[in-house]
Order: sequence, then C-alpha cells, then structure tokens
Amino acid sequence: MESIDRLNRAIHYIEENLHENIDYAEISKITLSPISAFQRFFVLTTGMALSEYIRRRKLSRATDDLLQTDDKIIDIAVKYGYNSADAFSIAFKREYKISPSVVRQNQVKPEPFHRLFYSLSIKYIKGDVKMKTISNNRVLLDGGLGHNYGLPDCIKFLLECVGWGDKPDFWDIAAITGDTVAQIYNRNLSTGCEYCVSGYLAGSEYIKYIFDVLGYNHEYVSEKEFNADNGRYIRKIVEMIDRDIPVLVKTNLNNMPDWNSDVGTYCLLVGYDHGGQVVKLYFQGFDENQTSHIDCVLSGENKMDLILLGEKQREVTLDELYVKAMQKMAHWLTLPEQDGKYFGAAAFRAWADDIDAGRFEDENLPLWENYGVYVANLATNGGGVPTHIIKNLIEMNQAYQHLLPIYERIQKIMSFGWENHGDGKCNIWNSLDDLESGMNMDDVKTTMRDKEKRSKVASVLRDYAKRIDQVVEILNENVRML
Repeated sequence: MESIDRLNRAIHYIEENLHENIDYAEISKITLSPISAFQRFFVLTTGMALSEYIRRRKLSRATDDLLQTDDKIIDIAVKYGYNSADAFSIAFKREYKISPSVVRQNQVKPEPFHRLFYSLSIKYIKGDVKMKTISNNRVLLDGGLGHNYGLPDCIKFLLECVGWGDKPDFWDIAAITGDTVAQIYNRNLSTGCEYCVSGYLAGSEYIKYIFDVLGYNHEYVSEKEFNADNGRYIRKIVEMIDRDIPVLVKTNLNNMPDWNSDVGTYCLLVGYDHGGQVVKLYFQGFDENQTSHIDCVLSGENKMDLILLGEKQREVTLDELYVKAMQKMAHWLTLPEQDGKYFGAAAFRAWADDIDAGRFEDENLPLWENYGVYVANLATNGGGVPTHIIKNLIEMNQAYQHLLPIYERIQKIMSFGWENHGDGKCNIWNSLDDLESGMNMDDVKTTMRDKEKRSKVASVLRDYAKRIDQVVEILNENVRML
C-alpha cells in the first residue's frame, strides 16, 4: 500500500539523517500529511513520541561508533547533535545505565534500539479502549459565579481531589494568588492571554509561593525539563491520574490548534490513554464557542510546564490563609511594571494615560482584548482589594477584632463619593458604565473618539488609583498587627 510505503520512506529519511538536523518539513512532504498529524499517528502506532524515537536511534548509532571507530567521544557527541561530551554522557547514561567511556573501554555493547519498519497487520480485540480520567468532573471557570481566573479554580479543583471541602473557596484562593487584589493593564498589543496577576506572573517562583502558603510540596517541571525526559514525566502523569489527582499545567493554550478561547495560561491534565502518550487537557467554560477539553499528544516537543502536587507539609487553618492573603495585599498592589504590564494603582494610571493619548481611537486595535478585558478584570475583582478577607478574619476569630477599624477605613476609601446603584456592581464599574465606557464596546468606541468624554473616563481611573494608594498606606501601617 502506498501509505505504508510513505511511512517507511519517512523512517528511511530519518535513518539517513541521524547525524544531521532532521527536517520535519521533509517528513511532512514524504508522508503527505501535516507534521502534527504524523506525530500523533506515530505515538498511537509505536507508543512513543517521534522525537524520542529519533533520540534513541541516535544513541544506538553512537554506541556503534564507540565500539567500531576510534573517534573521540566529543566528536561522536557533536555528530549526533549534542553540544558537549557531558551532555552526551548524561543522555547516554540515562538510556543505557552506563557511560560512553565504559562502553568503549570494556567493549560492552548495550541492548540496541532497532530501527522501525511499518507493515500492515489486522487483528480483532474485545471491547473498546477508553481514556482513563479522574472522577471529579465539575465545571471549571463558571462565569455565572464570577470564576473568571484559571489558576485559582484549577487549584481549588486540585484541593477538592485531595479531600479539601468548600473552604478555601475560589475567592479565597484568588486573594492568595493576587488575582482579585490587583488591577492589571498591559500596554502591549494583546490578542489573547490570561488577564490577571497569575497570568502575568506565571512561573516556578510564583507557583512555589502559592503552594507554600497552602502547605503543600510540589514539583515544578519546566517545558525544557519535560521534553528532555519525556518518558519519565509521562510516567509521573500516569501515576497522578491513577491516584485520581489531576496535574496542573502552565502553557499557552492559544498555541494549540484545537483550542478556541481567549484565555489560556493554566489548565488541568485530567486523563490519559496509550500509556500516557495522549492526555486530556481540561479547561471548562459555558461558552459553546470555547473548548472545554482537548486531547493532546505528548510528543517530546511539549509547550507546557507541569506542576505536580506533592505531599502535605503541614496543616493550614483558614484564618492562617486569610492572614497570609492580607499580608501580601500591599505586595500585589505595588508590583513594579514588567515589560509594559502594570499592576494596582499603576495599572489604573497607565490605562488613563493611554485613554488621554487616544490609544483607543485606533480602528485597527481589537477593542475587547485591549480595553474590555480590563473592565472585566476590575468587575471580577469588585474594583480590587478583597476586603472580604479582612471581614472573614474578624468574624471567625475574636483575636482579629482589632482589624475592624482597618476594614472600615478601607471600605470608606473605596466607596466615598461614589454612587451605589444597588445592582451588585462595584462602584468604579458603575462609573464607567455611566460614562459609556464599560463592557459595551460599541459605546466605548464612540466615547473614545470624543476627547471630552474620554477625559472624564481617565479622570475616574486616576481618582481610583489615588484610593488604591491610600489603601496601600493603611495596609503597610498595620501589617505588623497580624
């Protein structure tokens, strides 16, 4: 069959170029298929990623060179794509449990990894193969409840899977992550990302802080580490899913062809089949135009970091979590600008400056992605500064009654002079709506083309920035009381 022949021609091309850079575009031409489709087919038919096959074949060839030639080990390393003898030695020892120098000195031949050959075979099997998934299948990112941030809801989901109850809830965790504390604003052109603190600060140090507060160990596996040892981490994923615990993933889902959403920094890995070579990524919303989950092939070229939940380090009480959240509020509200991204009061000021400068007059600027999302951010946050954390502390523990005046002062600052519409919206959201600069982008487009109208909008944002500054002063003055 011609299709089988093309598969074997692709394998032949790989074999002929193991000492060169293998061109995936050439494989795509040979097989008459997109390289992503071939990689998926390869995983499903061989049980390993294409990149892993190539790596193991190179090491097998390198073994032959060690035994059959006098070439220096560094020259063999470079021949098969390694930058140094050390890098080659590490990879070789990981594969064969023996070093290249010992193989050469003792003329020991490790078990070879043979080349692949496709042939047609048909057999019948009983039953169907089903993906192994965790039992918890509740909805993530329930917009109807205001759960608009991926990381807090993914962490809440994780905690549920290891036996935590209703508390801490989404809002408690979102205060710990800083998402409901600090307004954000990005001066860079945006087409889709996670519009919140956890989206902008995503990375190992940030995640470490969150899990330390929650009292858990974790393992953070970077994209580079994952791809360097794909098989090992696939086994860890399988172990987690078999224990009914999802794996937290930091990625950019917008890079994945099957994904259809304007957000995508965090999701959960909740299932696998084919021994973990294919996994299910889960990020559920109610919008029928957005993806709830995708099946992803772990090809060894994965664009994702893994966060594997570890053992509990210590018991953490709810009031301890609230204290940690309150202690960190001033930090989130005063984060420095990072590559055009602003936080807290600085975010409101940068946003106001761009409004005055006429940035949003540009007809070619995607208005929702570069303006509307920041209204959605402040709406979700209730304007920022989650005072419910302070209120909860006061109500649940008599030891924190001394925080009542602080709570009242902050409440007064955030509401003084604002008209309360009684519709559940925060004051600044109502003010923007009154100025036709809220979430209706048709209204915003008209307002931003009127210099006088948009000046009023900028003035509202600057006034709110001053209020945030006052709150930060109060928090810094009184944090020692905790």
